[in-house]
Amino acid sequence: MRSRQPASPAQALLAALMGALLFFLLVYIPARTLAQQPPPPEFHVEAVRGTGWNETSPPTDGWTRVTLPDSWAERWPGFDGVVWYRLTWEQPEQLREAGLLLHYLNMAGEVSLNGTTISRDQSLVEPLTRAWNTPRYWLLAPPLLKPGSTNTLMVRVSGLFAYQAGLGPVSLGTPAAMQAEFDSERLVRRDLQVLGLAVSAAVSAFFAALWLLRRKEGAYGWFALMNMLWLLFGYNQIATSPWPFASNHAWQALNISVLLVFSVSYLVFALRFCARRMPWLEGAALVIAVAGVLDLWLAPVSDLIAHRAIWMSAGTLMSIAVNCASIVHAARHRDSPMRSLTPFMAVSAAAATHDLLAFTQLIDATIYYTAISSYGLLLGMALTLAARFVSSLKRIENFNTELIEEVNAAKAELAATLAQQHALELAHARIGERVNLVSDLHDGLGGMLVGSIATLERKPGNLGAPELLAMLKRLRDDLRLIIDATGRDDGARALGELLAPMRHRSAQLLDANGIDCRWQVSGIDTLELPPSQSLDLMRFLQEALTNVLKHSASRRVDVTVARDGADLRLSVRDDGRGFEVEGQTAGAGLRNLRTRARRLGAELLLQSRPGETQVALRMPLAV
Repeated sequence: MRSRQPASPAQALLAALMGALLFFLLVYIPARTLAQQPPPPEFHVEAVRGTGWNETSPPTDGWTRVTLPDSWAERWPGFDGVVWYRLTWEQPEQLREAGLLLHYLNMAGEVSLNGTTISRDQSLVEPLTRAWNTPRYWLLAPPLLKPGSTNTLMVRVSGLFAYQAGLGPVSLGTPAAMQAEFDSERLVRRDLQVLGLAVSAAVSAFFAALWLLRRKEGAYGWFALMNMLWLLFGYNQIATSPWPFASNHAWQALNISVLLVFSVSYLVFALRFCARRMPWLEGAALVIAVAGVLDLWLAPVSDLIAHRAIWMSAGTLMSIAVNCASIVHAARHRDSPMRSLTPFMAVSAAAATHDLLAFTQLIDATIYYTAISSYGLLLGMALTLAARFVSSLKRIENFNTELIEEVNAAKAELAATLAQQHALELAHARIGERVNLVSDLHDGLGGMLVGSIATLERKPGNLGAPELLAMLKRLRDDLRLIIDATGRDDGARALGELLAPMRHRSAQLLDANGIDCRWQVSGIDTLELPPSQSLDLMRFLQEALTNVLKHSASRRVDVTVARDGADLRLSVRDDGRGFEVEGQTAGAGLRNLRTRARRLGAELLLQSRPGETQVALRMPLAV
């Protein structure tokens, strides 16, 4: 079950005020205005039953005195056809203009004054023009009106006894007064009905679209269906023809059927709006509606009055019961979403009760207010939806604020974490560089110092100045190699720059020992490598040339350092005695070469035979 936001006291008060205002404008004021109108003149009203649907003049005898409004169902039970009404009055000589208002006639008719036709509906036989809710106003003046003599108003009414056929009130007075009364009648009987249908259509479309976008809001879908059905039912108030049916009986069967289905949809809407389901109640209401629809379409015309009254009452009472139950639910549950709708439902229940009493002729009324009161429910739903929308916007705004704060906090935490990680990586890099430097110092300069010290200890007095000078020069050269590879502040130096001093020193050393050293260098003038890699490469070349000097007994050595696409290739080739690569017990020199190759992530190639030995290295370059 979804949680719903309860209506605030301010919203409930606003809803109550709007409902009271709606009732005051649409019910109390029109009724009071009608009650304050001056009484009609002394009409002498008579009626006579016609002999056929197509007669053009009234019978000469059989006239009966009647009072208006008149319904002939009690006087002539079961009569469908034409009834003539004759109204006569004495028009004062000084009143030469008058306004004539005919509130309604049921169903269709023709009106003539002093033998001159002043109004005629389109169809006076079935399918009859449905003019039962249409007020008519005429401005009368001579020669049509006869001041100072008797005037006769003849009204021919074509009607069906099942639908309260007859003639409504007729008012005669000053043109201004009758025009004002006509405007009031037209407002209530026609204009507000049309406006209500237009609003119902717009609301149905809006809530249907809202439901299509949010299917989980089932109440909105039922509200859209309910308004669509009410649109069809309310159209009865302004329809002027029973089209597409050939008779008003079929039209009325459809109208009451729509009311029954509307009552069921109204019940389901109220339950869904409160986030509740009552399958047994919903099923019972549906069974009643289906039974009523079948009975209305299958009942004989002679029994239509009773059947129509029963199912009209059933549909109206079901709607009233839904309104009352919703009001009780809202009173018992403070968080009920119905609290904002209860004032409008109260107005709707009162209007439905009035219309039911008028329909069953238990009260003398000819204006129906249910369609007008439907504005209240639409207004209530609009207020409720607006309140929910504002509440949702506030939640979204609060969520956005919280989300921004959380994002900022996360960004700050992430920045701190990244800064800490960067500091750790920098510290690790420095430590790694130091470890590599220590290792190089240990393997290179350290080893040389240890060896020199051992030589001095063995022969402390037998070493001459040249030998001591050679030791110091070797130590100096090794130290220069380390400084050249790692001494720059920016940590990067072209490999060609690093290779030049080493090339010079190694060439001098090899030449001094009778070895011809030839270098081939290409593509490395702008190649920059990290200091650790540059030092390892220099150490690799130094170790390879040292092995040539110590073990090869060669006369020539070729050194190649070249960039080959995405690889760096190093090669040291000599023409010495060679050695067995397979099965050879690796000495310190070969171990150092392999260690350097692993650290560089490079591929080491050893090839040797008498007269030719090659040590090659292929190292991928970072793109």
